Amino acid sequence: MPIACCHTVFTKEERLDYKEIWSELDKRRLAVTEIEAGFQYQFPGDSDTLRYLSVWISLERKCCPFLTFTVIASSEDEPIFLQLTGKEDAKAFLRSEINDKIILITTLNNNSF
Repeated sequence: MPIACCHTVFTKEERLDYKEIWSELDKRRLAVTEIEAGFQYQFPGDSDTLRYLSVWISLERKCCPFLTFTVIASSEDEPIFLQLTGKEDAKAFLRSEINDKIILITTLNNNSF
């Protein structure tokens, strides 16, 4: 499987949802830590954040099927951790391109479909 983001898989509505959800998650993100096979993001433990993460992952899986998503959540008093991992090349992709790809996905002209 190629290590490349395919942003054309989104419908117009999904693109709008993706933009809104990513924006909200970006505001809520507490930390990013590099781990052996990728990166771990830390978020508040509330139910709304968990819901946003679930929807974001369902969309992100469509455009980046080479990534593995692991959510670690316990009580609402504890942070939620999202691990983005994959094979060897996935970490390099995450390091250099994921933010650029997210920006591309969220700023593409909606009329391009």
